[in-house]
Amino acid sequence: MTLDRDSYLERCLRVLEAVAPQPAPTTLARIGELSGLPLSTVHRLVRVLEHSGAVERVGRRYRIGERLIAITAHSTLERHDPTE
Repeated sequence: MTLDRDSYLERCLRVLEAVAPQPAPTTLARIGELSGLPLSTVHRLVRVLEHSGAVERVGRRYRIGERLIAITAHSTLERHDPTE
């Protein structure tokens, strides 16, 4: 199956991939640069991701949200099985 690079989910993932590795909260403009998406698209997607808890706003900047951190932590624990 080929994933459409312009699908809604793919664009959300591109935003998350732009935000996640940043050492400090980042601006919408920087998210746009890193994701390769237009600023208007980034703004719309960040609002949706913020509403869902995947991204959180800090002043006028954004970072990964608690909900995504919890999902990632759970996934990491699931994959790390000391009995393997």
